[in-house]
Amino acid sequence: MKSIDSLLYPRPGQCKQIFFAGKGGVGKTSLACITAVHTALKGYRTLLLTTDPAAHIGSVLDRPVTEIPTEISGVPNLYAAKIDQKKAFEEYRSSVLNDARERFDESTVKAMEEEMNSPCTEEMAVFQKFISYASSVEYDVMVFDTAPTGHTLRLLELPMDWSKQLQLMAGEKAEISENDRAQKERFDRVIRQMRDDETTTFCFVMYPEKTPIIEAWRASEELKTAGIHTRLVAANLIIPEEAAVSPFYRKRREMQMRYLKEICERFPEAAILEVPMYEKEIRGIGMLKSIAVKLFGI
Repeated sequence: MKSIDSLLYPRPGQCKQIFFAGKGGVGKTSLACITAVHTALKGYRTLLLTTDPAAHIGSVLDRPVTEIPTEISGVPNLYAAKIDQKKAFEEYRSSVLNDARERFDESTVKAMEEEMNSPCTEEMAVFQKFISYASSVEYDVMVFDTAPTGHTLRLLELPMDWSKQLQLMAGEKAEISENDRAQKERFDRVIRQMRDDETTTFCFVMYPEKTPIIEAWRASEELKTAGIHTRLVAANLIIPEEAAVSPFYRKRREMQMRYLKEICERFPEAAILEVPMYEKEIRGIGMLKSIAVKLFGI
């Protein structure tokens, strides 16, 4: 099992990618923000990116976040952005259809246009945007706040052959364009990075209760089939021992300790990060810095 430091910091000349995933509402966004603040404060040029359409990283940072990577005031080296799904869809749709108009007749393009009005196309658009960020060389660390588990798995399991998608829409005799080849090469490069434990850390966030543990474990097992291993688990919302003074909170903490043991048993290859419950909502740069120091040290 690797140390948590080695899971967060890049090697010289490399970019470290850190993915936070898990059941909705378990605290992925907060943990992603805390981690990004920490790596930025350590001197690494860090991009915090969300692929979650319901993301609220702007609220947690207490700073405006748009689809354009923007420097976050108060934290040197930290940048943040979100993927605008509607904008990504329009860009992807226009790109595919413009390319098709140069290669196919009008009836084929019209059929492709109708085919693209589907949720699958929007997923492909978001994925392409994700790939463009993930293949960037501008940052030392990239922290991804992903959508709830099912959406994340869907994102990572989208078809790997971009040309095949076009051929299915345009016909088996369609030629593979240079743009298709370039997209596929970039896709393959990012997938290789995600399978490399030296460059990528995949973290599941959960609170110590049965349902989120089982969901995260099943998703982790599914990711293994794609060659992606879970190396970090964040057990969130643990009641501090000093706060467990009433019978109710003592029993809740005892239950959490039992489930924490189960987490360790189900994820034997992962480092476990225990994150306490806080009395206030996690929000603002000052609070994020304070928690980052407590969790990861200076």
